Amino acid sequence: MGKRRWIMVADRGAVLFIGMAVGAVLALSFQTGGKPWQALPGWDNPPAVEPPVAGDAPVAAHAPLAVLAPGCGGRFPRSSRVDEALAAHRPLHIGVLGDSFGDGLWAATDQAFRKFPDVKVHQFSHEGTGFTRYRTRDLLEDAKARLAAQPIDVALISIGANDTQGLFVNGHAAAYMTPAWQETVDGRITALVRMLQQRGIAVGWVGLPRMRDAAFDRDIQAMNRFQAKVTCRLGVPFADAVPVSEDRQHRFSQRLVDPATGKDYLARANDGKHMTFHGYEVISRPVVKSILALLAPPSSPAPGKTASPVPTPVAKAQSDRPQSDRPQSDRPQSDRPQSDRPQSDRPRSDKLKRPAEHHAGPTGVPTAKPTGLSTEPSPAPTHVEPKAEARPEAKPTAKPDSKPESKPDAKPEPKPTGTPAPAPSRGTRP
Repeated sequence: MGKRRWIMVADRGAVLFIGMAVGAVLALSFQTGGKPWQALPGWDNPPAVEPPVAGDAPVAAHAPLAVLAPGCGGRFPRSSRVDEALAAHRPLHIGVLGDSFGDGLWAATDQAFRKFPDVKVHQFSHEGTGFTRYRTRDLLEDAKARLAAQPIDVALISIGANDTQGLFVNGHAAAYMTPAWQETVDGRITALVRMLQQRGIAVGWVGLPRMRDAAFDRDIQAMNRFQAKVTCRLGVPFADAVPVSEDRQHRFSQRLVDPATGKDYLARANDGKHMTFHGYEVISRPVVKSILALLAPPSSPAPGKTASPVPTPVAKAQSDRPQSDRPQSDRPQSDRPQSDRPQSDRPRSDKLKRPAEHHAGPTGVPTAKPTGLSTEPSPAPTHVEPKAEARPEAKPTAKPDSKPESKPDAKPEPKPTGTPAPAPSRGTRP
């Protein structure tokens, strides 16, 4: 009996201790933002990343628009492969790498180049990946495999939201933003970018936006400063997403104002981390516009000079036909009769002529006398019916025994002066 009692006490005690351990882990998770291992010995608090010194500053703080780092972008978006594609007039291939933010950048970039059939945008991004998660996916080896299957000319990268955590370096824990952490992640970023650049690929980088959770936002802003410093050293332009993802008080906001249109729009997802499609489109504009500048149409002609239109085959055939064979509508106005021209195209001298006192119609019957000057030409008379209307000739009914009567030659009657001619006699033609 005593032995069983001790077994029951030990069993219940074990359950109690397990429950206490689970509760402690949950409590630490809330305190460390879901990363309880950082409370263990050896995981010191991450030191604040000092801002880059003058000359290395990638982006001016709280700039009105997201801009590329001055002096840090190299020749972007030009590179040996880009120059080759433009010279050979072949399609330009863009690959987008990163985590879930890379997915959003790919969607916005693909939409931006829909109007350019010679630009192809490829998705190389993977959700849930990062430079601290190489045990899950090695980003360098994954990129090499992707490039072997689909070569690209431009690479756009947006990543880091999953990297605000520690990692193990040679079996030792390195907390987030410690010197060991920075050295390891810096080396992995450098290896990826150098591999792309050695293949003649132009590389651009898009930073992370403002976050709703205060603690997570501090980690993300430290990540932005770290990435901007590394990419600047590598000659990669860094687009700061913070100025266009916060309100005027530099705080997180679900709705923002599009700096290009000045209109309010829904910018953030409900999780307080990711962007909407419109939000990704806004933060990706600096790198996208740089690429669009390579594909811009030629500038308009100088003022006062208009480019002569190129005649189409149909228009050229019409111009080669003699004017006599052309329809009236295709002839020049100067070659068309005045009666066929519009009133506005007739000579102005016709509009200033005084009408004649008596304008005879086609039958010789005078028309009404006009009463004064007219600024518009008189319309041509169409048809005037004679006053004396001829009646149809009556056919005489001849009897069987009678002979046809001979008609004497009719002499023309003189017309009275000033009066209309009398009606002709019955049986004669007018």
